[in-house]
Amino acid sequence: MAYQARIFYVVPMILTFLCMSSGCLNKKNQSLHLDLDQAVKLENVVPVAIIGSGPSGLSAALYVARAGMKAFVFAGPTPCGQLTQTTFIENWPGREKVLGIDLMNDIKHQAESFGACIISDSIISADFSTWPFSLKTEEGREFKALSVILATGAHPKVLSVPGEKKFWGKGVTTCAVCDAPFFIGKEVIVVGGGDSAAEQIFELAPYVKKVTMLVRGDSMRAAKLMQQRVLAYDNVQVEYNKQVRGIYGDDTGVKTIEIYDAKTEEVSTRSIDGVFLAIGHTPNTQLFKKDLKLDELGYLMMQGRSQQTSMPGIFAAGEIQDKTYRQAAVAAGEGIKAALDATSFLYELGYNAKIGQALEDNFFETFSDEHIELQEINRLTEFNKYVIDQPGLVVVDFYSKICPGCIRMLPSLESLAHHLKNKINIVKCNVNNSIEILKELQWNRGLQVKSVPAIFIFKDGKFIARTNEILSKKELFTFVNQYLQD
Repeated sequence: MAYQARIFYVVPMILTFLCMSSGCLNKKNQSLHLDLDQAVKLENVVPVAIIGSGPSGLSAALYVARAGMKAFVFAGPTPCGQLTQTTFIENWPGREKVLGIDLMNDIKHQAESFGACIISDSIISADFSTWPFSLKTEEGREFKALSVILATGAHPKVLSVPGEKKFWGKGVTTCAVCDAPFFIGKEVIVVGGGDSAAEQIFELAPYVKKVTMLVRGDSMRAAKLMQQRVLAYDNVQVEYNKQVRGIYGDDTGVKTIEIYDAKTEEVSTRSIDGVFLAIGHTPNTQLFKKDLKLDELGYLMMQGRSQQTSMPGIFAAGEIQDKTYRQAAVAAGEGIKAALDATSFLYELGYNAKIGQALEDNFFETFSDEHIELQEINRLTEFNKYVIDQPGLVVVDFYSKICPGCIRMLPSLESLAHHLKNKINIVKCNVNNSIEILKELQWNRGLQVKSVPAIFIFKDGKFIARTNEILSKKELFTFVNQYLQD
């Protein structure tokens, strides 16, 4: 019986490999011409491009680098992934309790120590119809890849109700880790009933006067242990069969919400100071759907128990293809599998160290800016010296070390400082250590920092603009440049 079971498992794997070799998994694959000798002669070709830098992407980078291949990781819009938006993680093997951002930084540094190249840029175009595969970044870089590992994860869902977009960053958010300190003594709601919603509760409860969890159904979906922790808080209330129908307020932020009760079918209005969303995620597969097979929910379809997509040479790991387990450790394991699959794919084509060197010799694109350490200000005297008394344009980045959006913005700000170093000054201000500055802004200048990241622009000591949006490098350059030209 054991022998028969092994045969039953191995035969489909062999058939899958034969299909991958002949291109029978996807009709488009039949036109792929895998000629490594010709590929080596092209310019700007990388062995492995990894799109995404969460647990799956960085774990893949670690294994690709250890295999002696150059791994190029494109960090994307959320550097280090969604774990940066959590607080403590208690189910990562070998780490009893660790902050999400600390864990991801450890994995990142480990991958870099073996030679992985992590780039603060996003892939905006991918063509998998010809080989080597063609990729283009947000900053305009164009290159080709012999293999690609997709680790773009998923993005938080929104309610799509009136007022949600209008009050985003002004009381509506998906990140309690970032914004909980701005709601001290206030009343907020968390929309959702899963593990993510429970995480939001844990972060908010120590700060707010009251937090209400609004669950769409008649029970929470969070793990039993997490449910028990939620219900243990004195200032937490859970309401079932409730849906938010609208969010309303004024220039200062959210004031009320409209709630629909699915049982009574009644609609009521409730005063509230903040709305935290935790209603699930959508896989980030939009960019790849023209070339790769997706299931009915938009997740990438894998071949057998491998990380092979419907296209030879394209592999995937993490939440872009996992709608069942959705655990960071699982994503990391899948990233490792994807790396092993990708390196095996290249070895089968004849890849070796000599070819790797030939590719590097023909590679002229640069993927990194000069690193510039931004000036940190935390005291009012420093604010006056580096902002108010400073001639010309000054950009002030109000941030928190545990804010995912702030972490995402930092490479863009450093790049801005590099490219415009003779035209502007950029300073950072940690909101957790800068009470004097925040009071000065609010009481004497009528400027309030209600959420992070917050980018303020001063010109010759006078405030002229602000944004609370998480901007890409291109968007940040556009935003700042308009004031340079005034």
